[in-house]
Amino acid sequence: MQQTIKDLISSVNDTGAHIFYSFKDQKMYINNVIAYVNSALELGNHVMIIENDRIMPIIQEKLDEVFEQEQLDMVHTINNYDFYCYRGNFHKETILSYLENMIAPFLEKNIPIQTWAHVEWRDQEEIFQTLGEYEKEADRMLQATNLITICAYDANRVPQSLKEILMDCHDYYMMDSAISIIERNKVKVE
Repeated sequence: MQQTIKDLISSVNDTGAHIFYSFKDQKMYINNVIAYVNSALELGNHVMIIENDRIMPIIQEKLDEVFEQEQLDMVHTINNYDFYCYRGNFHKETILSYLENMIAPFLEKNIPIQTWAHVEWRDQEEIFQTLGEYEKEADRMLQATNLITICAYDANRVPQSLKEILMDCHDYYMMDSAISIIERNKVKVE
């Protein structure tokens, strides 16, 4: 999978890509994060990882094993609970503003940056509709910036209705061991 990720990132480095990752296996997920970071750093890109406090220490340990300090200085981390639940719940306008403010300093200085976001949420009313609206807005913003980003979702928490929405606002569909291009507005996932 490492070569597949590297090939994809290299091919979209100039144009950007919005990638929906539905993961099932945590070990493969962590390996894919490391492969993504490696691909970004090889291109000279910074990486912002938005991850939970259960998985981030494992990722950080692997990053420390694989990369030199100079490379690690190009990897930025944010707790995903702080990112997605800043107001106590998943509030799309706050999250989009936060994302825009995080990447703005890089874009203003022409510093290439990629993001990896493990999307999580608390149980709340109409959360799947809110998630879909957030991803559609994020997609518009990402297209304007040519950013490469992976939005990772635990497959066990994504019902079919949400999966169809996510497939319609991403460019690629990634699983633990495969990546495929998405033909938007034509996809019906089974």
